[in-house]
Amino acid sequence: MSGHGEDPVEEESKRFFTFFNLSMALVAITGIEIVIIYVKTFESTSIIGILFATSIIKFFGVVYWFMHLKWDKVLNTILFLMGLVIALGTFFAVIYMADDTPIIKSFEVTAVENIWKAKTDYEAGVYLKHEDSYYKAESAHTSEEVFDTEKWGRIEGIPHRISWKIEKADIIEIYPNKPDNPFYHRHQTEESDNVEGSIIGILAKVSTKDNFRIKARSEANWSEGSEEEE
Repeated sequence: MSGHGEDPVEEESKRFFTFFNLSMALVAITGIEIVIIYVKTFESTSIIGILFATSIIKFFGVVYWFMHLKWDKVLNTILFLMGLVIALGTFFAVIYMADDTPIIKSFEVTAVENIWKAKTDYEAGVYLKHEDSYYKAESAHTSEEVFDTEKWGRIEGIPHRISWKIEKADIIEIYPNKPDNPFYHRHQTEESDNVEGSIIGILAKVSTKDNFRIKARSEANWSEGSEEEE
């Protein structure tokens, strides 16, 4: 007696329709992801969560398909690795697309013009100008009638207040357009929304924001601020 196995045509047909249905499901999920990214009907945190979940679903769909093929094991392994790369690529692509571009709302560079005054309360670390030099308060004190050099440290350079206000940024970099005024500041934010901050930078000469560049970086994008005009 001879047995009859499963019809190879029927078996191949089942595999084809399994692949077809799975492909349509993956395409539908990708379409939903694109709509979520560009329509942005949810908050950014919710969008990232949804995209993460759909990417996981697509990953397991790809694994299911390639691990159930009845071809040569080496070929199955190659196809599985290709599917894994596709799934990971899709995940990082949607994360990249969902990332917002930083918006530089304001950027200012102004020289400190505070003039020393007698009978005035000063906090430690305050910068000011006395005669033709700049100083930094060594400690909190009340100034007397005569400028006391023991309570102030002389600064070699000109202190400037550098301030910024940026929407959607993880890292901020500030540097000059030309090397004759050396300065560099890198600031990594804890909160990416509405980032505000300021520092005191000691520069070689009086400068404005037109002498500097500011770069604001998010996870996948970056924006550049003012550039000195020639």
